[in-house]
Amino acid sequence: MNTYGLYFFSLALQGIISPLLAIWLWVKAGQQPGMKALALFCVGIGLWATGQLAINLGDARTSELGKMLVNTGPVNAVFFLHFVLRFLGRLQPARIIAWYAVALLVVLGITVFDMGNLLPWLEFQRYYVFPVWGWIPGIFVSGLSTWAYLLLLMAWPAAAPKKRGQILAVCLAGVWGSASTLMFLNASFGIPIFPYSVILLPFYAVLLVLGILRYDMMAVNLWANRFLAWLALSLLTVAIAGLVLSLVAQTGFSPLAALPLWQLWLLGTGMLLIMLMLERPMRSFMEKLIFPGAHLEAAVLSNWRVQLEAAASWQELEATASDLLETHLRQPMPVFLSRDGAPGSSAAEQTCVICYRQQAQAAQAEWHYELRHWEGATPSVQRVGAVFGALLAAAAGRLDQLLRYADQEKQRLQQAHLTELGGLAATVAHELRNPLNIISMAAISCPAEVRNDIREQIERADHLIQDLLSYSGEVRLNCQPVDVAELIDNIVAQLRPPAMANGVQISSEIEQNLHGNIDRMRTEQILNNLLNNALAMLRGRPDARIHIEAATHKQMLRLRICDNGPGIPTEQITDLFQAFKSRRPGGTGLGLAIVRRLVEAHGGSIALVSNSGWNCCFELYLPKSP
Repeated sequence: MNTYGLYFFSLALQGIISPLLAIWLWVKAGQQPGMKALALFCVGIGLWATGQLAINLGDARTSELGKMLVNTGPVNAVFFLHFVLRFLGRLQPARIIAWYAVALLVVLGITVFDMGNLLPWLEFQRYYVFPVWGWIPGIFVSGLSTWAYLLLLMAWPAAAPKKRGQILAVCLAGVWGSASTLMFLNASFGIPIFPYSVILLPFYAVLLVLGILRYDMMAVNLWANRFLAWLALSLLTVAIAGLVLSLVAQTGFSPLAALPLWQLWLLGTGMLLIMLMLERPMRSFMEKLIFPGAHLEAAVLSNWRVQLEAAASWQELEATASDLLETHLRQPMPVFLSRDGAPGSSAAEQTCVICYRQQAQAAQAEWHYELRHWEGATPSVQRVGAVFGALLAAAAGRLDQLLRYADQEKQRLQQAHLTELGGLAATVAHELRNPLNIISMAAISCPAEVRNDIREQIERADHLIQDLLSYSGEVRLNCQPVDVAELIDNIVAQLRPPAMANGVQISSEIEQNLHGNIDRMRTEQILNNLLNNALAMLRGRPDARIHIEAATHKQMLRLRICDNGPGIPTEQITDLFQAFKSRRPGGTGLGLAIVRRLVEAHGGSIALVSNSGWNCCFELYLPKSP
């Protein structure tokens, strides 16, 4: 094959590789940012190569068709800009549509004003040559491409490490592509040198896609591993074949065509045996190059086990596992922990490790792992993932057990504390109520003003005693289906008169046919406590409002009590539900602690959340009636 044959073979190879690569991108990586635009860009490269081939090898009519394909270069430049903007998260649909419109106008101008000639050059029968006015589309394409690369380089300093690698890969691939097509312009510049650089063009699109996706899709690394292994093997085979033929020529057997059939068969068989002998070591070498960390050592396993078992929380275990695996594989590898069973396929689209808890029995939980989207990894890398997943599942089971024991011990200590506090509260209540009754009877003969002050203080003391007994006593529930709308309407009706007297508006938004599996009396106590707190904080404020929401959320009954009062200071949030921590004057400090205890007795939860338009919002989750 002479130089011209190699040139045409390179264009044909580019015309085949680029559309196949575009189809693969569209199907396999279409959900990733900018990949569909990159697929169209690959199609454009293939059209350019096909057009050049048609110009050189076709008849006059086919050459004109090839010229039209080459003239689509401005649209392809917009495809590349579209990909860069989408990849960087800076795409503005209106502007990119405008660029497509400009590119189509440039293509129309090329066609109408015939900004390219097909002329004989060197030994080419026809070659695309730009006249002076034909540089206008070239300036458009070059300017647009340069702008895209400048955007990438400007984004590089602030990008994450993975994105930096991708940006660098795109820029290096761009240098390769520019260098490959540079000598194509020799004819237009009047330089009588063969366009050798175009022979390197087929690798441009492959390098571009590999550089972007090797961090996100293991299948890309697998194909890169196979491609490099076979490329190196092919080059080595050619070198050995050349050496053998040289030796044959020196011994007087240079005319290979004159060799007997058995000698040719023997030579071919020997070459095949050499390829088979070198295939495994070459594949192993390329695997180490593409998949670093594919082998395990005892020290690595010991380090993994120690660090995973040292984690004291789920967040720490997840972060530690991700760091260990990323360090070993030398590529991003997120790890997700789930205590509610295996997540669905849409939960994690990228290559990752998922460790989840599967409830086997009421008192026993088993942890499992899943290597998600690892299909493209080699068996040795999958073996590394399986070993790591088993260690992670064991560490997660151990941490789960430790946290369960800690929670049980905490509940035991809390119950012991409440039992002790209950006995103390009962004694205090008995000892205080008699003196309070005597003081109340003695106050009858006092002036009205003094008598009112004494009554308020006695009521406050009695309220404290009641809260103390309620907080420390045993919580017994009688849960049954309750109409949430009817429950809230009754409570609001009782609170509306004092609310209106203080200028407070109460509104509600309740889902229809909503029923909770709750203790009605205890739930009334919870809501009354929260609403009375809100009324106390809103007293004397202009445009005071309280809003109650009730809806279904994740198979639970979600209640929200929000107000536009002064809110809760940041320093009080951490111990907001602790006993004897009051945020309003005259409070006992037990109201929110009682609320939390009653909510948790239902198997629910309560938290202070942020809600747009409201300064304070409590969110409760209680069991929902089926």
